Amino acid sequence: MKVAIVGAGIGGLALAQGLLAAGVEVRVYERDPSPVFRRQGYRIHIGPVGEEALAAVLPEAVRRRVIETATHPGDLVAGFSPQLDQLFEQIYPVGGPDSVTSIDRYAFRRAVMTGLDEVIAFGKEFASYEVVGAGVEVRFADGTTEVADVLVGADGVGSRVRAQLLPAFKVHDSGVRCIYGKIPMAEAVRAMAPAAFLRGLCFVNEGVGVGVAFAPVLFRTPPAEYGDYLMAVMTGTASQLGLSDAELFASSASELWSLVRKQVADWHPVVGELVDAADASAAFPIALRTCTSVKPWPDGPVVLLGDAVHPMLPSAGAGANTALWDAARLTSALTGATTLASYRDEMLAHGMAAVTESLENGRRMFDLRIE
Repeated sequence: MKVAIVGAGIGGLALAQGLLAAGVEVRVYERDPSPVFRRQGYRIHIGPVGEEALAAVLPEAVRRRVIETATHPGDLVAGFSPQLDQLFEQIYPVGGPDSVTSIDRYAFRRAVMTGLDEVIAFGKEFASYEVVGAGVEVRFADGTTEVADVLVGADGVGSRVRAQLLPAFKVHDSGVRCIYGKIPMAEAVRAMAPAAFLRGLCFVNEGVGVGVAFAPVLFRTPPAEYGDYLMAVMTGTASQLGLSDAELFASSASELWSLVRKQVADWHPVVGELVDAADASAAFPIALRTCTSVKPWPDGPVVLLGDAVHPMLPSAGAGANTALWDAARLTSALTGATTLASYRDEMLAHGMAAVTESLENGRRMFDLRIE
């Protein structure tokens, strides 16, 4: 069997590792020219579902690399008012020394790429596919083609594989925009930050409206490019942020971070000091999109995984974990333990539960009107 995976995101890479370990011929095609090209986020929460999936698909050497480059686990989720009055807190038990509960997206992707140098083809933009006999011909924008027994669309919320396989599938724009930023963990930052900000995810806002989430990224082993930092993410609708989408996505990193400074100008001084300590060149915007239902695809050699089939809001912390769950179940299906049909049916139920939870949380957090 030969499996072609479109997309070298978290789910696609985990699937590639599981298949390669099982002796399946696999090739990953990624449109970006390198693994450092695109900014998609910084810190990602990994829950028990994700940890279990990683243990199922990763060879031990790769799993050890993931553990080594993960962040020290936090034990707190808390909410604060703009004047830093604590509104709520939830404390979670911390796992053992091998527990992976939060990761830096870049460091994690590089760790999961361990041993895949000959498997991943960068700069390969998917164009279309055609089912040929019992397999599928994959066509790329550069005019080249590849033939595989199975094509896996792991190409994210804007999936081109899904667009051809399920053309009626609808992705909704939530209206919520994020501005991501990084605050290098200098000693002055450690000294000024509230203790809770260094323990876990803390969300500061005025109820429904603009808010800023802070979360520590404290590495066990940092990547060569940077060290520990505090992630800061401002969320709000375009109207709340005061810019149209055209203006927001055309803004430079420094302009985006100036907007964050403006929004928190009358908040507690410590919030402003943390924002001022950020690396302004690291800021970038993202539009949050979601589906409202997860659709089955027809039987055949083309299947979907992760955000390509169940894009969701980050409000349940389930996106990456669900993609990893998909990768583990699809590995079993492609190595004969189950079937592609059973993978699809299980994924529909599991993915829909995660989408529903993220929508419910999103409606409370952002007053969304997505039906």
